[in-house]
Amino acid sequence: MYVLIKIMLYYLKVKKGLFLKELIEKELTTILAMARKIDYNGIVLYLLNEHELQQVLQLELTVRANEIEKGIEKKNYFYDYAKIINPEHYAFKYTLSMKHKKKEIFDPEKVRKSLPAEFQIWKNKSRVELENEIKNPDSAITDDQAKKLRAELEKEIEQSEKKVQEVLENYDNYDVIITTYEQYTYYPALYYVMELENGKTKASDTHLRKDVPNLLWFYDERPFSELRANDRMSRIIQTFDRYCETIYINKKD
Repeated sequence: MYVLIKIMLYYLKVKKGLFLKELIEKELTTILAMARKIDYNGIVLYLLNEHELQQVLQLELTVRANEIEKGIEKKNYFYDYAKIINPEHYAFKYTLSMKHKKKEIFDPEKVRKSLPAEFQIWKNKSRVELENEIKNPDSAITDDQAKKLRAELEKEIEQSEKKVQEVLENYDNYDVIITTYEQYTYYPALYYVMELENGKTKASDTHLRKDVPNLLWFYDERPFSELRANDRMSRIIQTFDRYCETIYINKKD
């Protein structure tokens, strides 16, 4: 109730001209400061208890109400703030890993619509990556080499743009696929098992985001004696503090 009152006060302040986004981010930071934080390969995962989850969902409700009032419809109103993984059922086990993530578009109409954007993304990314490589303090690239590399890239961009335009103008004459398969991009992923009604369980997995906190509603109070060996180690990794790579410590209640 206290958090809800604070949110209502925030909302009233927003009406007076303050920025809702800043207020929500500040309140979210306060909530997450009390949750267990897991850092993994560039992402941050928070393990929330039920009370912390309800506080976050109240924030999400505030954001949603504000957007709807402005006539804005979104699939995920809290996208800019956090990834809420399992708001309906708590997880009692999870595993973090790196997975190969690839984009594949085969549908001809979707490919046709996506081609211009794919070209622009590649063009901008290629220019930025080349400039970063040239300006890297550890780079041995000379000014003459940099000039040559830039010219080669611009030539490749020009040729690619012409080809994409040619394909778009004569689309029925080509088979076109969009995929990132050969890039072998790996992303942090989460595998988790949820407790459902009537003692049933459900396993699921999801890719995690690097730009916002990832929030997992987590609860596992099974005694060690009831845990399998892998689950027992999973519990230790989740709840103990790690020191010296191999030492796990948890203060007793």
